Amino acid sequence: MEFVDLYPFVMSMIIGALIGIERQRRIVENKTRGVAGLRTFVLIALLGALAASLSEIFGHLFIVIAYAGFLILVGIGYATASRITGWLDFTSAVAAAITFLLGALCYFEDSMLLAVALSILVTWTLATRKITHRYVEAISDTELLDTLKMALVALVILPLLPDRALDPLEVLNPRRIWMMVVLVSLISYVGYILIRVLGDDRGLTLTGILGGIISSTAVTMSMASEVRERRQSLASAVFATTLASCTMFPRILLIVMVVNMELVLPLSVQLAAMAGVGVALAYIHRNNLAPIKGSVEHKDPFRLIPALKFGALFAFILFVTKLASVSLGDAGSYAAGVISGLADVDAVVLTMATLAAGTITGETAVIAITLAAITNTGLKLVIAFLMGSREFGMEMAKVFIPMMAAGIMMLFWYTNALHHLSQLLS
Repeated sequence: MEFVDLYPFVMSMIIGALIGIERQRRIVENKTRGVAGLRTFVLIALLGALAASLSEIFGHLFIVIAYAGFLILVGIGYATASRITGWLDFTSAVAAAITFLLGALCYFEDSMLLAVALSILVTWTLATRKITHRYVEAISDTELLDTLKMALVALVILPLLPDRALDPLEVLNPRRIWMMVVLVSLISYVGYILIRVLGDDRGLTLTGILGGIISSTAVTMSMASEVRERRQSLASAVFATTLASCTMFPRILLIVMVVNMELVLPLSVQLAAMAGVGVALAYIHRNNLAPIKGSVEHKDPFRLIPALKFGALFAFILFVTKLASVSLGDAGSYAAGVISGLADVDAVVLTMATLAAGTITGETAVIAITLAAITNTGLKLVIAFLMGSREFGMEMAKVFIPMMAAGIMMLFWYTNALHHLSQLLS
């Protein structure tokens, strides 16, 4: 016998211990006698793994019978305990039933990682009882209905939409466009939750950072809608939008790093300049733009109308971008970078970094990607004015225009450096 034979059983016991520790802490915290604690949950998970191993000898029906027998045992145990203590710990009974199945999953190599991940989620769910109970008690009817609306938009409508282009130019993909609607709605919803938990200032700031990892354009739309409805959020929204936009630059470098490592260093100069200017101005304007005193009311966590407007704008930009690309023909990668930056920076970054491996030069790819980043920053400034308030647009202009200027200056420096280098080499 080797350790590899014991490994599934050891992993099942570790999973049982993880859940058992949380249940044991709950027993101690409640100062009551429980049916199952740390040791019992370890044995339950091991029992599941043993049942799975024996099912390979006696057939798949064995584990079904074993699980049914275990459920009867659990039911008897907790029913007896409820008569003695006067209350039924149904959560622990369900946790015991789940632990048996997780232990059984550990026996199979293909599902062991799934068992580990699920055990962590189960333990987290059990450990956050007080937090979740407080949240449920505090949630309003509007928040509950808006949560259901968010689920409807993301989990029901999105999968039903066709994932193919429906127009002659093959650019208007309903699922892709609706995904942007979902993103804006989700960022607004998550921002509302963070505001409720962390307060207006810190909540919006964290929303900007996290949302910028996914789509800084969607964050700009969400913050524009926030400011339009609640002017008191102006300072925090400007700061969050700037941080989200600055997050775009390391995201670009990460994509390039994965696809074409040779472009990372020349790109870092331009992108670092834009990000540096953005972060510096974000903190400067945050100190100068003092938030308006008074409470800020947040009544609607789910705002679909602004998200639909952004979806329509996104579809229009996609169509115009494709039309311009077709009209320009072979006008060059620079034009493609400028136009594509209006719709999807990640797409043009991925395309240029891939083409730089053979079809185009690295210098061309660097310039095209930088132009896309500058163009996308300009697009967010337009969104700030059109979708937000004039005050929000003016404050974002104080940040975005210097960022674009820094990118353009570094781009001129880069092209001049390339020109001088080519002259020296020739």
